[in-house]
Amino acid sequence: MPPIQRPIETVERFRSAFGDDPIPVAAALAAGLSRGSLDAAVRRGLLARPRYGVLQLASAAGGPGVAPLLSNADERGRHLATLRATLAAVRGDVLVAGASAAAVHGLAIPDLDTLDVVHLVRPDGSGYGESATRRRGSPVPPSEQTVVEGIAVTTLERTAVELARGQYLPRALIPLDSAARAIVARETCSSGNELRSYVQNKELVRLATARLEQSLSNLRGWAGTVRVRDALAWVHPASESALESRSRGWFIEAGLGALDPGTAVDVDGTIYWADFCSRARSVIGEADGWSKYGSTPEEVRTAMAREKERAAALESAGWRLVRWSTSDSRRVVVDRMRRALRAPDPRDLGQLRPSRPQ
Repeated sequence: MPPIQRPIETVERFRSAFGDDPIPVAAALAAGLSRGSLDAAVRRGLLARPRYGVLQLASAAGGPGVAPLLSNADERGRHLATLRATLAAVRGDVLVAGASAAAVHGLAIPDLDTLDVVHLVRPDGSGYGESATRRRGSPVPPSEQTVVEGIAVTTLERTAVELARGQYLPRALIPLDSAARAIVARETCSSGNELRSYVQNKELVRLATARLEQSLSNLRGWAGTVRVRDALAWVHPASESALESRSRGWFIEAGLGALDPGTAVDVDGTIYWADFCSRARSVIGEADGWSKYGSTPEEVRTAMAREKERAAALESAGWRLVRWSTSDSRRVVVDRMRRALRAPDPRDLGQLRPSRPQ
């Protein structure tokens, strides 16, 4: 039986021994850490490899080195600064659209590379362009124009649909889920755990989906909208990140089903929120984006300790936890979840039954 890897414990030992400084892998091995445990911590995004043969805490190295997937505050802030400077120099009636509009609305973006240029449209349909911006003519009715933070921009719904156009399901769900969640938050004026409850309300889920469908209908005949239509059948505002949306798309395409996103699990009166949940198989899936651990060493230490306690409580209650991070490939994530769903249920082996939410 392969050894059980506990990345959080590995990182705690690494931090205690070496602090924030980059160190050779050989030094970590000499300190008693196994190569397998170090690799597991790298896969989870808790340790980084700033260069070959060297390891460092990911928080000290600026976060894990992963493919551009998750929109973050720093990237959004930089783009908004560029956007405002561009708008000050642009003549004529223009509207912010595409990835730039997503940055204005705070939507998750499938690819941060799209923020390399400013995306503008002329709502009357006439177009023009130059190297610093991507400008096009695209008829936008008044009903799909709004103003956010003083910036004229396409509406939340229109922006999400445009970003999803032509994308395969896992990537299409990223902006669509994000917009659906924002719609529910807007309708209920909620956030935090209150919002986590509202996004499970079937009426609100239907409302958010209907708003996106209406925006899609205004783009009838545009290239790539068929994929948006297909993706809308799977949209769920319970997804809290681009990683969760993309992972759910992978599970759907692999025939595992969407599982239950954003689920509350009650363990001895304490509510834990699971990114994915299969009650029938006692499986919880955790999509571990780096942002959940905070941005300072103290925040990371506190979050890791809290996560360790959470995992222990869930496992003692009979739940099996499946974890993955942004650095894990589609095959790894899907295979890991498939094995967990097919494994014998602990309840069938006479082990502890998972507690049910009240």
